[in-house]
Amino acid sequence: MLFIVYSQVSEEQLKQSLGMPEYSYYFVLKGFLPVLRELGKVVVVKNPEQEVDAIYDDCLKRGEDCVFLTFSPPNKSAIGLRCPTVCVFAWEFDRIPDEVWDGDMKNDWRNVFMDHGRAITLSQYSANAVKKAMGPDFHVASIPVPVWDTFATYAIRHNPFPTAKTEMAIRGNIIDSRNYVITPESFEIKNSFEGFNFKDFPGGTSRMGFSLTDEFRAYLGGFYDPESWGTWSRVEKPWVLIPYKLNGDVCLKIRARGYAANIGKEIFISMGNEKQNITLSSDFTETTASFHLKKAENILKFSGLDLSPVPDARDSRSMGVGLHFLELTADADQSDKMQEADSGDALRNISLDGIVYTSVFNPCDDRKNWIDMVKAFCAAFQDVEDTTLVLKMTHHSVSSFLGRLHFLFQQMWPFKCRIVALHGYLDDAEYEKLIAATSFYVNAARCEGLCLPLMEFMSCGKPAIAPCHTSLADYVEQSSTLLVQSGVEPAIWPHDPRELFRALKYRIDWESLMNAYRHSYEIVKNKPEAYREMAEAARLKMKDYSALSTVEKQLQRFLDVK
Repeated sequence: MLFIVYSQVSEEQLKQSLGMPEYSYYFVLKGFLPVLRELGKVVVVKNPEQEVDAIYDDCLKRGEDCVFLTFSPPNKSAIGLRCPTVCVFAWEFDRIPDEVWDGDMKNDWRNVFMDHGRAITLSQYSANAVKKAMGPDFHVASIPVPVWDTFATYAIRHNPFPTAKTEMAIRGNIIDSRNYVITPESFEIKNSFEGFNFKDFPGGTSRMGFSLTDEFRAYLGGFYDPESWGTWSRVEKPWVLIPYKLNGDVCLKIRARGYAANIGKEIFISMGNEKQNITLSSDFTETTASFHLKKAENILKFSGLDLSPVPDARDSRSMGVGLHFLELTADADQSDKMQEADSGDALRNISLDGIVYTSVFNPCDDRKNWIDMVKAFCAAFQDVEDTTLVLKMTHHSVSSFLGRLHFLFQQMWPFKCRIVALHGYLDDAEYEKLIAATSFYVNAARCEGLCLPLMEFMSCGKPAIAPCHTSLADYVEQSSTLLVQSGVEPAIWPHDPRELFRALKYRIDWESLMNAYRHSYEIVKNKPEAYREMAEAARLKMKDYSALSTVEKQLQRFLDVK
């Protein structure tokens, strides 16, 4: 049989597409390729509407069976093809979209399924949702991504217990809570070049806005959450992390205003060892300052602010400067030299030790519920120094999470535990090191379509902290997982612009999550045999659930492969 396969995101587009809609389908397709090649020949297409039927017609002439597997959500899948088509998709809600909006008939997934005649989902939960909409006789199969064999050799190379100390290298950014000095009055970064992989400024002029919709709001330190116009500072010495390396002559234009005692007050802005004074007004005004930097810098600091409370003020927050935007211009000649010297992405090293908890997710996906994950971790281990939570962020832009994480650091202080966000590419060897360092994988999602990273870690014998709902119910069991309690609440279909409540998701019991962290620590520290049993149960469950041989039989039966 010939398998024609398609995913909207290709390997070449992956780096720029991380975190974007449908990027994860590339990994689903990649996971299925080995078993499809065992069953027949595989042809990858880039434009289904133009390529699939031509390939199908050639197969008909040769008398060869052919099927098109589109790894995409149903509303993004091709219909009306002559070639038999099967949509392979993930879904995490109890009800599939069964309404038309924006005049697109494919938004009602029933129309797509009627055209295709059958479908493959990645979990029994989503298969049940399809049958609920299409009827009990509709031909739908629940077949997981076969991940077991890819990671099966891990157990041979590694002891089930986490490595005592792991040295890793990442081509990207490392945000480490221990690289910050945090008090109720201040929030400072020790060394911005140690963790951030910013490139040289390309020259010309660049504007950084700080309103609710501007991506540069993520680079603020010691400010409140952005508003529609910009943001207010909350500490005496706030700062802006400029996402470039700046050197030589730099001109800054700042649009800002003062609050209360800071109106008409002379304050200071500084970069490196150079300091300039500016005066704030009650209304927004633009001020220009010039710096001649003798070495690379990328932090603009404010100081001299007065945070004295205002009696009977309607807004009780401690505020100093209101920041609207920052515009920077680098000397053209100097920036050209800097651009030539730009070495590109550099490797950054990090050491992990103690008891490590890991989670891999897209920070822009609200369903992943990572804020609760961080809060519960800090609450559980506020006074425990040998615990680390590693957040592997799968999004192309560091601004997708940096501002929120910085604010969480400030909100949760004081805490002795460690939080590390990894943002960048991990090759197979470094990913294996991360798995080896991990004691427990953590999932606090409100709903899941599959969760490939959790399956990968469990295949390597890593127990989990996770709820048992939606797709997770297929493989999360008490023998391998510390279960987090949850309950249903209304949800919208994530791609529906009408934002109508049409389905259910699961609200995590935060206290249950915090207690699971504490229980896991006790197991690793004092119950090695119990940990070993959980690790082995995780590994064996994944072997039974997602081995190539298991998935091959399921596909062979469903697609009637001779």
